[in-house]
Amino acid sequence: LVPEDILDSYLQENSLSEAVETFRKNPEIKLTRKRWASCFDAIERSIIKAQTGENDDSTMRSDGLVYGNDSDGARARNEMTTLYRLLKDLNHLRLFGAAEDFPLASGSHIVTPKVLEAVSGLDMIALTPKRTNVLLLAGAALAFLEGLVSFYSGIDFNILASATILLFLLDKLFTNGALFQSLLKFFFPDFQKKVVRHEAGHFLVAYLLGLPVEGCVLSAWDALQDERFEKREVSAATSFFDPILLEQISNSVVTRSSIDRYSVVVMAGIAAEAINFGRAEGGSSDEMALVSFLSQLNGTPKRGSTLPWNDLTIRNQARWGALQAVLLLRQYKDCYEALVNILEKGGTLGDCTYAIEEAGRENGLNPMNEPLGYILDEGPYGIWSQEKPKDLEREPTLQSGNYNQSTSFGIELQTLEDYRREVENRLKAIDARLEDFYD
Repeated sequence: LVPEDILDSYLQENSLSEAVETFRKNPEIKLTRKRWASCFDAIERSIIKAQTGENDDSTMRSDGLVYGNDSDGARARNEMTTLYRLLKDLNHLRLFGAAEDFPLASGSHIVTPKVLEAVSGLDMIALTPKRTNVLLLAGAALAFLEGLVSFYSGIDFNILASATILLFLLDKLFTNGALFQSLLKFFFPDFQKKVVRHEAGHFLVAYLLGLPVEGCVLSAWDALQDERFEKREVSAATSFFDPILLEQISNSVVTRSSIDRYSVVVMAGIAAEAINFGRAEGGSSDEMALVSFLSQLNGTPKRGSTLPWNDLTIRNQARWGALQAVLLLRQYKDCYEALVNILEKGGTLGDCTYAIEEAGRENGLNPMNEPLGYILDEGPYGIWSQEKPKDLEREPTLQSGNYNQSTSFGIELQTLEDYRREVENRLKAIDARLEDFYD
């Protein structure tokens, strides 16, 4: 058999490790559109098969991050990561990891609301998920319909209301609210548009940061039919894998670069909604996921000490992550729109990655070779500069962990304590200046 036939056979059998080895030994193999689809179809089938096996103990968090070691799922995802990386090395996935080398907004980690608005053009309100009236309006519309039915049919309104409540309880119990979500989409067409653009934000940013995406579902019905998502109570989700963070969690030490990488991906859905609709509506669960993740890094604090990750530092980290996500989505807007278009058509994982890469080639988009600018700790609020500071010799990376900072689950870190004090002191100075201004 020729190498192409051997590769195709391995992909058909979901043998990712053998497929990777064949590809590595025969880099001249042409990655046709059909073979491209086969690669990512094999990834999806391999993950599903491993996750439904008896020897899998991997877990998918509510934010889409997969973790868990010593399992079939972990091995399958490591093989998936190797295949993604190999396709990148062979220049097939040019934009996979296109922004992993440094933050697009480099420099200081302190992002005040003023800096956030100056750089992104979006204020804090736009990036804060608002409470939607969709459920209230849907309930009112349903009550109105029940009233009409009761009036014309003579059926007691209380019976109709009780039956409706029972129906929705059963819907939540057995289909995770899929029926109710279908009604929302029918009465509020924009609802699904926001879901798609939200998940596309997570998908593209994870991809650009070099994190393999293993799947994306856009409705509760889709989640029920996908073994990777059926055990999660989600109506839409994007699943990604961070092998570096997984290993660090297993060793109870998480580097600052991993924290930053995770923060950007989690805040990307909110950023996408803010860019496209003026303000985010979805994303409350993303915010809670970030709060939960950072809070767990505090470990066991010393008595009388202040937690490194408290309300102030967590909010600042959320702003930093949202800012980076906004810049990424705008820098690769053509790829984002192509991804949204494919997701709306129900495209597969292979279709999505192909759309990203094709849009990148057609529009001359390349991996980033330098930041777009720098956040400088100057003035009361900080400033944004597109000129590289003279004292910044080397950019920290979002992938390799060159920040030389880590967070231990078991001990309190001085680095985070210093970071907390720095943020608190700067915000206190801002408050003082505001008080002087109003006086």
